[in-house]
Amino acid sequence: MPAREIILGRIRGAFGVHGWVRVESFTEPALNILDYAPWYVHTRAGVQSFVPVQGRWHGPGLIVQLGTEDGGVIADRDAALALVNADVSVSRDALPPAAPGEIYLADLEGLRVIGADGHDFGVVNRVLDNSVQAVMEIGDSGLLVPFVRGPIVTSTDAEAGEIHISWTAEDAL
Repeated sequence: MPAREIILGRIRGAFGVHGWVRVESFTEPALNILDYAPWYVHTRAGVQSFVPVQGRWHGPGLIVQLGTEDGGVIADRDAALALVNADVSVSRDALPPAAPGEIYLADLEGLRVIGADGHDFGVVNRVLDNSVQAVMEIGDSGLLVPFVRGPIVTSTDAEAGEIHISWTAEDAL
């Protein structure tokens, strides 16, 4: 299993009787999730590794046939049902490099947040998605800072390990 994983989707249900699953993709566009392998599927029973054999749109969502790395496939509904509500992740190394001026939200974790007055707010613990924008949880206090470029986030420098924000220490009180 890879040291660092990025969640790209979630298995939402079984489809048919031949082991296909309905997948909610977090990639843009949604079909891009099929370009990454292996998938690490996190169930209550543990983590299993699969490869997307084929996938397509069906009705309102994406359906996928999953295979094993040794060439087999999930071929029955019961096996597919065991994967329902499981997160689908891939190794961070499987993703292409971010475009110039862009950064993967997952890469914000571990970066130090510096305020406009030089105040060190701490390190990004995790990035939450509230469906409107990403929100960084920072430091031991759990300070929540929206990741909004311009008015709040003035710059990100992954190489330097820093995110600069327009807030001051007083703003965070």
